[in-house]
Amino acid sequence: MQMQATLMQQLMHLLAPNCCLWCQMQVQQPQTQLCDYCHSHLPQLDLSWVDHNALLLPDVAKGLPRVKFDRLYSLSWYKQPYRHWISSWKFQQQHAAGELLCQLFYQHALLFQQQGGDLPDCISYTPVSIQRLRERGFNQAKLLAQQLATAWQKPCVSLFQSPDLVPHQIGLNRRQRLDNLKGKIQLKEGLLPSHVVLVDDVITTGATLDYLSALLKAKGVQTVSVWTLAITRVL
Repeated sequence: MQMQATLMQQLMHLLAPNCCLWCQMQVQQPQTQLCDYCHSHLPQLDLSWVDHNALLLPDVAKGLPRVKFDRLYSLSWYKQPYRHWISSWKFQQQHAAGELLCQLFYQHALLFQQQGGDLPDCISYTPVSIQRLRERGFNQAKLLAQQLATAWQKPCVSLFQSPDLVPHQIGLNRRQRLDNLKGKIQLKEGLLPSHVVLVDDVITTGATLDYLSALLKAKGVQTVSVWTLAITRVL
């Protein structure tokens, strides 16, 4: 059955190939969203020389002083084409862009493991309120977290709840973002493991992930690692 499905995918690719989400040229492989050229020229952060921890990069360390989480892994700075894809997925519900970003996240997770990265006990993600979930139809952080869980064969766990709507954080500074979060995100009851990975799409001021990390550390979690698609340069 799997062989038949693969053959069908290859046939459909030959008859009606996907167009690259960046250059619009034909892609070379079925089930991919980018052509080989665009994929090989994607901007990326090389974190292998800083032990896979973006917090050790001078530009990031300067913008994120005294954060509660211990490690940060991101695919790229928040620049094109990531800026376009993330915005299209999150605010315009362009699911092809979301599928591409999930594929890239999964590929980086496999590479991280192959390079000897420290794997967590579980993966969690920034929550959204029921109202926000109804508006958007999905939680992009959860979908990304599921990619890590699949790649690493680790559980993806909902550790937080957001009963109240958190106002949009765009354009706010770190203090304003923290004020928005107080009392609106809560840690669920239950036993917590030693090492948790938290997932979000973009890290800007770090306020949300710092707030969640503080909740985890207060309950005994020893190591909190953060994974995001991109890091803004104005942290």
